[in-house]
Amino acid sequence: MTGLELILAGLLVGVLVGATGMGAGSLMAPVLISMFNVGAVAAVGTDLMYSAITKLVGGARHLTLRTVNVEIALWMAAGSVPASVLGVVALNRLAASEGAAIQSDMKLVIGVALMLVAVTVAVRTFVTIRGMWDASKAPVDADVVDMHRYMALAIGIVFGFIFGLTSVGAGAFFGMALVTIFPLSARRVVGTDLFHGALVTCAAAAASYFLLPSMRFSSIAYLTVGSIPGILIGSQITVALPEKALRGSLASVLALSSLKMLGAF
Repeated sequence: MTGLELILAGLLVGVLVGATGMGAGSLMAPVLISMFNVGAVAAVGTDLMYSAITKLVGGARHLTLRTVNVEIALWMAAGSVPASVLGVVALNRLAASEGAAIQSDMKLVIGVALMLVAVTVAVRTFVTIRGMWDASKAPVDADVVDMHRYMALAIGIVFGFIFGLTSVGAGAFFGMALVTIFPLSARRVVGTDLFHGALVTCAAAAASYFLLPSMRFSSIAYLTVGSIPGILIGSQITVALPEKALRGSLASVLALSSLKMLGAF
């Protein structure tokens, strides 16, 4: 794989990350595995490091655009940050004990999970629910507020572990939760997802640096060169596009990622 190919791949994925809040883990890992013949474990480690950089850029940009719900992001991170580190530890143990078998198993599991999420987001596109977490529409009942916080914490723990294990989830699974359980506007979903993603990916990337073998640091550099301008472009697209167009793009990105992992093309 050449540097130019990786830069172009990073640019494409960066635009998708900035515009939809997902793509780095949901799309980049399948690209590395299917198009560049990178082993699944090495792809996860490379993707986690790359995702940390892209999410930091995207999260900071959405903060300036005021499309982030900081409260829900922090409650999710309280569970997802330690859980993601445990996921990386588990992947390290599985790679050491199962060898080549873990490579094909991971591709299948990731592909099926992404397709389920894509279907969920597509269905959610046609349903309108009043926002619960926006500050202007916050519930006045303290018990309801506490329930939402506990739900965010539990979601962070479950999906944080999956993210550390597979590098999928900072956009895909957390985005699904934000869309279906905490029905924000599409712009707030994207911004909150990216801000939270910056927190959890940095933790998982730090763990992967020490625990996962064969990470491709030269590839990370090329991908980052392409993805940073792509994220800035995608963030501006978020502000301009209608909500249903954004939600449809969420489902499309996930479905394409799933089909790629399952070998459909």
